[in-house]
Amino acid sequence: MNVQEYISSGIIESYVLGLASPEERAEFEKNCSAYPEVKAAREAFELLLEKQAMKNAVPPPPELKHKITEAVRSEGKVIPLPSAKPASLRKINWAKYVAAACLVLLAGSAYWNLTLQQQNKNLKTNLNESSAKLTQLEQDLKILQGNPAVKMVGMGGTAQSPHSFATVYWDTTSKDVYLLVNNLPKPASDQQYQLWALLNGEPIDMGFIEITEKPLQLYRMENAQAAQAFAITLEKKGRSSVKKPEGPIYVLGNL
Repeated sequence: MNVQEYISSGIIESYVLGLASPEERAEFEKNCSAYPEVKAAREAFELLLEKQAMKNAVPPPPELKHKITEAVRSEGKVIPLPSAKPASLRKINWAKYVAAACLVLLAGSAYWNLTLQQQNKNLKTNLNESSAKLTQLEQDLKILQGNPAVKMVGMGGTAQSPHSFATVYWDTTSKDVYLLVNNLPKPASDQQYQLWALLNGEPIDMGFIEITEKPLQLYRMENAQAAQAFAITLEKKGRSSVKKPEGPIYVLGNL
């Protein structure tokens, strides 16, 4: 079996997104056990999905911590001892301090309950957004994969980034090009990725890729009239007038 062609066939996306038939799923799981490259590509795509779940933890507001500290200080006054030897020790009203401590604990408990409620609310919102985004992605991929005119090109990682992976969907009739970023490292603030079509050894600019905090996106790229391969390079940001790649190649795939 040609492992690279199998990875490029779209079976990974179909399996992880639940689009594969039972027969395809059984065959894919068998190939994951037999070929480490297939398993690594599946894990890379699954990791990309998992990163969407937990990103918006709410930090404790500093003003509440300050209020609690001030409450403790205001109640914890030092009681001076008399200079002369007393006939008996002064009785301390411990109930007052116990009550103050209870109030502080109650305030802290109320705060953490509110914090957890807010975290749960944010998590639910994020999950709903991710679910809607995933549903839309599934619909888009179904349309593309069901179109016989669309060629799917899996671009595997190079020595520069072995675990990187991306998929190009090229409509040979309309010449439309769509890009699914399966796994690419987040670039530095002064860098950005660029997609290229390769024809007779010459690169054709297909546009820049803005990697966001929500990477599960189907990017609409420039049209390609003809192509023999596709590649993504990492370039300096703001070099729109340059039409030749200067940075390293991160992924590459042939038709």
